[in-house]
Amino acid sequence: MKKILLSAVLLSELSFGQEHFNPDRMKNMQDMETALSTIQKGFLYNNINVVKNGVKDLKITTKHTESFIKEGVNKEGVNTLEFAKTQAKDITKLADKIVDTFEKGDRYNAANNYLKILSKCLSCHQTVRSW
Repeated sequence: MKKILLSAVLLSELSFGQEHFNPDRMKNMQDMETALSTIQKGFLYNNINVVKNGVKDLKITTKHTESFIKEGVNKEGVNTLEFAKTQAKDITKLADKIVDTFEKGDRYNAANNYLKILSKCLSCHQTVRSW
């Protein structure tokens, strides 16, 4: 009887705990955060090469959205898979705009595009992750 109960508890832990611990998702999120930090460092050091490296890393990471998407529809009726894909595409476009505006010497618009990316990240966390 104890073995059956223990097996049931273990099985439920594995099935429910899986969503909270997905190493690929965690690594991808950490990589995105690192890329954003690199872009910000490029702003602070006024270094286009650092900005470009951060943008390159960010664009690579946004291609792997499948690792952190919760498929289905959230409580507001939004298809989370499609929402995350759209946000990733928008982030990629904004990242390119960062490089373009920074290279032209327009640091303020580059920083504004960076803030728009952060906004996209937060809206995805709110919609997909229900933060």
